[in-house]
Amino acid sequence: MWTAVQIALGLTGILLILGGDRLSMPIMSYGGVALMGMASMAIGLEAVVTRHIVVGSRYARSTYTGIAAIAQGIQFNVLGWFLLGVAVFAYLGVDSGRDIFLRFVRRPGLPILVFGLFCLLQAVIGISGSREDREGERWIVLLNLLVSRLLPGLILILIGLGAVGLGLFEIVAPDAFDDMGGGFLEMLYGIGN
Repeated sequence: MWTAVQIALGLTGILLILGGDRLSMPIMSYGGVALMGMASMAIGLEAVVTRHIVVGSRYARSTYTGIAAIAQGIQFNVLGWFLLGVAVFAYLGVDSGRDIFLRFVRRPGLPILVFGLFCLLQAVIGISGSREDREGERWIVLLNLLVSRLLPGLILILIGLGAVGLGLFEIVAPDAFDDMGGGFLEMLYGIGN
């Protein structure tokens, strides 16, 4: 059932996006983007509920279970909410994506926080590894854990914690953030408060 819902939402979303573009009907395109977001959320919800997700193609698949599948599900849900937000903003007539971008330039706390959370989730996924990463000869599995999973995972944890802290600092104390150099983006894009 999950697969049918995901495929139906995804294909309908693609058809609406293409149809809206061909027929010059932006509302169809907005609906298509919203359906793509809902398809992403359905994939994420399945991963969280079943604690199992398969990522990849026919030729190279990675099967994640447990905490790694939940982290992937959360990432898909955040992506889905983002696409829904884009569709709503476009429907409500926000002049351009540049307006939203400039708002984030003035107050970058939320994007920095989300980036940090994505880094932490990806670190969990990377360190946990897929089922295929844990198969094979013992020394290859251990080498794979140390070199290609643990080291990048620790780097992502450090980046994620730093970004989460910086994002929270900007949200809680935006003036202090700007005084410490956070207003650099505003100067770069030539905008003021």
